[in-house]
Amino acid sequence: MRTVTGTLATACALAAALIAVGCVGSGGTDTEARGEVFLQPAADRGPDPFTPSTAATTTPPSAAARAAQAAGAPRSARALSGGTPGLYGGTAGVGSCDVDRQIAYLTSGPAKARAFARAEGVTEASVPDFLRGLAPVVLRADTRVTDHGFRHGRTTDFQSVLQAGTAVLVDDRGVPRVRCACGNPLTPAVAERGRFGTQGCSWSGFRPGQVIVVTPAPRAITSVTIIDVVDGTWIERPISHDVHHDHVIPPPVRETPATMPTPAPSPDAGEPGTGIAAPAGVPTATVAPPPTPGLTTTVFDSPTDVFDG
Repeated sequence: MRTVTGTLATACALAAALIAVGCVGSGGTDTEARGEVFLQPAADRGPDPFTPSTAATTTPPSAAARAAQAAGAPRSARALSGGTPGLYGGTAGVGSCDVDRQIAYLTSGPAKARAFARAEGVTEASVPDFLRGLAPVVLRADTRVTDHGFRHGRTTDFQSVLQAGTAVLVDDRGVPRVRCACGNPLTPAVAERGRFGTQGCSWSGFRPGQVIVVTPAPRAITSVTIIDVVDGTWIERPISHDVHHDHVIPPPVRETPATMPTPAPSPDAGEPGTGIAAPAGVPTATVAPPPTPGLTTTVFDSPTDVFDG
């Protein structure tokens, strides 16, 4: 495993502040209040939804899939690359989001389409193509994002934690861009400064230390490797709304580290950009993508490292 560390502010703050049982915070929906993180259960539309839900009804997971999900629970707050195999789940040949309905809802009025396009950084005319170029998946871990709502003809933005099992659309860097339960644009999480509280409702199994953030893959990807939530098999899904090209692949195999002896580094050698000396005999990492400011970025060498804790 290779780790590139920015500040630990967000991970530590999440662990300290997101301790909640049941509904927490003021219970209001003032998404412009700063210093608040909204907890959003998978089926909850949440505050300021852009559209009605377009999330597909999912089949209950089988025993094999439940075992895979249990083995897949992250055990510490961390940031994961969007291209990491097994980061997301889904069902072979079934989209977790009805993209055509999503397009119809968003283009039903110019104000909404314009606000959505602005939040996503695309042109209003390109919104349909933008949505068709995203892949429908479900989160396998509670995930921190920046959520963008729609109220009184304009966008709102707020930090949010989405429950594992939430249907989202991801882009060619593996980053969640749309939440299907409400049509809201999503962008990567940003660090909160100082103390912050929570609003919304918690859920069974929620653990602050298991919340993750997704950072863009270092290079564009043409497909995402997901776990089938029905039978636990591995699937390769193209980055597209069309899930008919899904195909089953063998489970990823953990790479065995080379047994070649590694020369001891010089006293001032260490992980690139960290200024921390690497222990003798431990290979230093190759250059990883730059971390998101205020977040801890972990880049995994093996797909099975992701959820091993």
